[in-house]
Amino acid sequence: MSRRVWTAAALTAAAGLTFASVQTTGALWRDSEAVPGSTIRVGSLSLSTGAGSGSTYTFAALAKNPVVVEQAEQAPLTITNTGTAPLRFRLTNGGPAVTSAGTTGGVTVSLAGAVVSGAAACTATTGMGSAFPTFTATAPTQAVAGVWQRLDRGASQTWCIRTTLTAAPTTGSVTYQHRFSFAVEQVR
Repeated sequence: MSRRVWTAAALTAAAGLTFASVQTTGALWRDSEAVPGSTIRVGSLSLSTGAGSGSTYTFAALAKNPVVVEQAEQAPLTITNTGTAPLRFRLTNGGPAVTSAGTTGGVTVSLAGAVVSGAAACTATTGMGSAFPTFTATAPTQAVAGVWQRLDRGASQTWCIRTTLTAAPTTGSVTYQHRFSFAVEQVR
């Protein structure tokens, strides 16, 4: 065979391989499939607790200065979805942040929480556990597996939170605040 025939055959083979590989790669980009009934949600996730925002909240309404051992305090906490998408959230950490002079730790509290219909429903007889299970926390915080709660865009939920000081290091009373951390996820 002549050199021209070999060159033409080689060029034809190279063009065929190039065309085949482009078509194979191009086919992946052109592939599509219809999915009936699907919904795509986009937006921002933002949770506001009381007057604060972000994932950690210091709950000053539970503070009483000083608190004596075995004294219970409770207060409502309003939690609002300030984002643009529906979300779910739960308590992941909670506990005392000691503010007494000379007290650095050893403060232990019992915490309990319930979802209630509004602030007026947060009473001494409110049954606890629907927001998070009762747990004991020593300063600064303790991990807790709260119950997932759903909030639609702009919706609010009120929790009744009860705390009891169960131990103080050197005195019968102590001053502290509560800190809570929340996990937030988009509702799928």
